[in-house]
Amino acid sequence: MRKTLCKSALAAALAVGLSLPVWSEVKVVLTASRIVKVDGSEKREPGDKAKPGDVIEYVADYKNVPDEKSKGAVSHVNANLPVPNGMQYLPGTAVPANVMATTDGVNFAPVPLKRNVKGADGKMKEELVPYSEYKALRWDLGEIGPGASKQVKARMQVKTQGK
Repeated sequence: MRKTLCKSALAAALAVGLSLPVWSEVKVVLTASRIVKVDGSEKREPGDKAKPGDVIEYVADYKNVPDEKSKGAVSHVNANLPVPNGMQYLPGTAVPANVMATTDGVNFAPVPLKRNVKGADGKMKEELVPYSEYKALRWDLGEIGPGASKQVKARMQVKTQGK
């Protein structure tokens, strides 16, 4: 499980910045922390070791680091955070809360995702997509000024056998 989480975190780190229109001006740092309850309060531990049922919080910091060539703001910044294999997004944990998600890695829509399905009566009805089907989260960070930074975060739970 440890190797899987490390590989998943690496994949997430690589994918986090892929939506940036100007790659060289924005530095992205991804951290993963295991959330544990101690005496009724939350404690963060390194996220490289986790077992089924554990909660991992992913935090991605985006910082506009100006250089000689580029001293301005970076606009149209999107933050993508994949849901690693073997994990499930925990609803209500995304910050900022205006998050979008996808089940196919291509088409994003506001959370909670909905889909149309044919009911037993043959009529189409709308239902919520289970969070276990989410493949990635996305935030529109807009513009990041020179030297400024923005952060996104969400929690995922390591799936238990059979889920």
